[in-house]
Amino acid sequence: MNNPSTNRSPDAHPVKRRRVALACDPCRTRKSRCDGNRPKCSLCSDLGFDCCYTPSSTATNVIVQKDYLSGLEGRVKALENSLLAVRNDLSGLSCRVDQGHHLKNGHDEDHPPGAAIPDLAGTEDSVDGMGTVKLVEEEDSGFFGPSSNVAFLRHLTRGIVNSGTLSGGLANTVLKMGVYEGGFVNASRPPSPRLRQNDRSSKRGEENSIFAVPPQAETLELIHRFFSDTGLLFPYIYAPAFLETYHQMARENFGKVRRTWLGLLNMVLAMSTITTSPGMSDADARIAESDVFYQRGLGLCGSEILRGTTLEVVQFLLLMGQYLQGTQKSVQAWTIHGLAVKAALQLGLHSRDASRAFSPIEQETRKRTWYGCVVLDRTLSMTFGRPAAIPDSYVKLELPASHPDLDTSAVIESETSSLSLSFFNASIELYKQMWTILDLLYGQNLGCDISPSVSQTVSQVFAIEQHLFTWEKGLPDSLRLIDITGLRNATQEPSSNTAHFSWKFRTILTLRHLNLRVLLHRPILVKFIDACGGLQPDPQELKLLQQMGPNSLRVCADCAMEIIDIVYDIVYGPEWRRRLLGAWWFSLYYTFNAAFVILGLFWVCRNETVTGQSMAALVDRAQSYPCRAIAALLKLDGGNRMVDRCRVYLEHFKKAISDPSFAPNSGLYSTVSLVPPSEFNFSPLGMEFGEFMADGDLLALLNRE
Repeated sequence: MNNPSTNRSPDAHPVKRRRVALACDPCRTRKSRCDGNRPKCSLCSDLGFDCCYTPSSTATNVIVQKDYLSGLEGRVKALENSLLAVRNDLSGLSCRVDQGHHLKNGHDEDHPPGAAIPDLAGTEDSVDGMGTVKLVEEEDSGFFGPSSNVAFLRHLTRGIVNSGTLSGGLANTVLKMGVYEGGFVNASRPPSPRLRQNDRSSKRGEENSIFAVPPQAETLELIHRFFSDTGLLFPYIYAPAFLETYHQMARENFGKVRRTWLGLLNMVLAMSTITTSPGMSDADARIAESDVFYQRGLGLCGSEILRGTTLEVVQFLLLMGQYLQGTQKSVQAWTIHGLAVKAALQLGLHSRDASRAFSPIEQETRKRTWYGCVVLDRTLSMTFGRPAAIPDSYVKLELPASHPDLDTSAVIESETSSLSLSFFNASIELYKQMWTILDLLYGQNLGCDISPSVSQTVSQVFAIEQHLFTWEKGLPDSLRLIDITGLRNATQEPSSNTAHFSWKFRTILTLRHLNLRVLLHRPILVKFIDACGGLQPDPQELKLLQQMGPNSLRVCADCAMEIIDIVYDIVYGPEWRRRLLGAWWFSLYYTFNAAFVILGLFWVCRNETVTGQSMAALVDRAQSYPCRAIAALLKLDGGNRMVDRCRVYLEHFKKAISDPSFAPNSGLYSTVSLVPPSEFNFSPLGMEFGEFMADGDLLALLNRE
């Protein structure tokens, strides 16, 4: 082989290789000659390699080609232009905000009084960053089955409209909206709605960080408050272990903490804040403060909840579902609950075999968490009118039990802890009867079954009443149900914590039991409403209904009146009584539901040809109760927008169907004032109060002519 050097002409000058200040990484690795072109050298371009220049740590001068610098300058210029455009947009939005504040106190010349002012939630630019996608209104849909308040209220409205007794303006509005088609709700909303600034927490800086934790004294106070309230009603979080973890994290200055545990801590703080006894703090401030904790928890565990691989995540989701019931995002509770159930099944919380691998304390905690899922599942199935996520056949574990290693005396008295467990088990057994009611009388809220006959309904109601009677007889003395007479006679505050919690558990169990009996007998009331509303039943069916139905009407009315009496006397009673109620949104639900059942009863009882007998005595006895319910809601949680909306709905519905023959006592009603519709800003979602009613229905009432 010839040597290349020998082939050169003797007269040729040697070719000098151009040296480059810095070769690219691929060329240096291959020990190839790099021409130093940027952003990609010729060799890397030919071979299709990624070209990267990494200066050595000892380099003092780096030669960069002019075209590369020009490219960088162009990119910086583009960024500056983008930043300027953003600043201009923010300036424009600021002007609109200022204009909104001005309009709140006066009237813009372009918007005369009475004209609709665009909500700031709608000022969001609906064109994406590329300027190519135009977002339009989105539609939310929701099914609210037979057991829901939405379905019952629309059923009642349909009967009243069909009978021709409803005032013309409201009837026309109802018919135009089609508000009673199977309890199905459609609502349009703007794209990506935002909360208004005055609805957000005003906290800034460190408090908005998802990793922020309140000062230790404040945190411990909220934790102890939680385990003295919600943690006793739903004892699926082991208090000593939770507190021990908190103290360990605090000693380490939260340098080593699991995101899921920190998220659970924030949900504990959120529940403790939002369930604070009404009257102890302003409702808006309390809800805003709890929302800060909720947002932190969501930010910490937003991705973890999609995996749901730990017990902490299930407990986090359970608390979040409970919390959302007490917010203006209550419809989201259904979605969160679905995640909780799937995570629980994924972990095998329902399985006795799966739990054998764990210690006795962990087994008991898993079992209690599973039953927490079951209880919440039954509650949401009833309130939303949707099929339960956990069939009764999946609930096979033994009831929660005390264990020597589960010592909570450092947090709560042993007697109170034992009473809490008995209350939890009594609730589980009561909600098993709720499953039976939803199954036999409401078709599991599937919306597929034909309505059972009168004889079938009455026989099923009677059988379930026997089960409820057996349940009540099995309660220990410390949990026996109360009545309004016993409550009024209890003038002295309980002398011990255990005695106080006994009263609290008895009160909550009583309200749950009464509400369940209302739910049990409501199908009979619905059959009467159908008959009064022009749906001609079979003559034999009507005869059976007239013979067997009035007794159910009386039971339904008695239970509804007892609910209203208990809530009314508690909210207008001494301070210690106000602490007997559970979370305010459950008291709101029971009272709201009871009031509408009585209004439905009033309307049915006016037609003796349908009832088959005079119900005047019952009507006279119940006459003042709708107004009594309104007065109770007025005092339940002052300034709470959720309570106020439900009260307004009740006031206007009562006014719409009122009749001089059952006009309420004017003295009581004089304490209640109708709130003008302009005082409320309705959600663009239209379904935020799905457990109570649809916003569209309320607007139909408020905007009637």
